[in-house]
Amino acid sequence: MANIPFGGNDNFIFVCTPVLDDIPLTYTLTQFNGSFLNENIYRQAASPEVDSAWEALGINYRALRVPPSLASKSGLSTFQVQISPKYGGGYPVNVEGLHHLHCLNLLRQSLWYNYPYYRDLGQGAFRNEEFIVQKHVSHCLDILRQQLMCTVDVGVLGQVWVHKNEPEAFTDFNTKHTCRDFEAVRTWAEERQLPESVPTDFLQPPEWEDIYDDIP
Repeated sequence: MANIPFGGNDNFIFVCTPVLDDIPLTYTLTQFNGSFLNENIYRQAASPEVDSAWEALGINYRALRVPPSLASKSGLSTFQVQISPKYGGGYPVNVEGLHHLHCLNLLRQSLWYNYPYYRDLGQGAFRNEEFIVQKHVSHCLDILRQQLMCTVDVGVLGQVWVHKNEPEAFTDFNTKHTCRDFEAVRTWAEERQLPESVPTDFLQPPEWEDIYDDIP
C-alpha cells in the first residue's frame, strides 16, 4: 500500500506511524469470542481481578517519544507539544489504539452496575467531580463511535439454532476476523514509555501563538 503524505490528498489520507517502522504489519486469522451468556474476565462485574485484566492490555501506558525525523509523516505538527532538546527532543505521544481501549474501559467502569464501585473507589477518572466524569465518558463514547465508523466492519453475522425443545434462530457472534498483532503493538508501546517522573523542564516551553485559548 502506498503512503500518501499527510495532507497530500483531500479525499484519502494515510498517516504513517512510527509503530510500523519497528513492527511488520502482519495479520492473523482470529476467532472472536462472541458468547452472549458466558462472560470472560473483561465482561465480569467490577473487581480487582477484572481491573488487572484490563490494565494488562496497556490502557494506562505513559506517553512515548516520536523523534523529530518521524514527526511529519506521523501527522504531528511543530505547534504541538515537544520535549526539550536538553532531554533529546521529539514529541510525547500515545498509541491511539491503546487510547481506544482506555476509553472502552472507562465505559465499562461507567455501566450502571459498575459505577458505584468506581465512584466509591475514587481513583483514575473518578477522582474528578461528576461533571468532568460525564465529559470524559461522553468523549470516550464518541471517539469509539468515530473509530467504528472509520473502520466499519463489513463482515456478516449468521444465525444458529438454539433450544432443542423449541428451536429458535439466534445471531452467531462467534466470527472469524483478520486481525493485526495486538500483542506486538502493546509490547512496543510498553517498552518505549517515557519515565514515570521527568524533570520540571522536560517539555519545551510553547510559543505564545501555539497556545489554545481553551481545551480543543
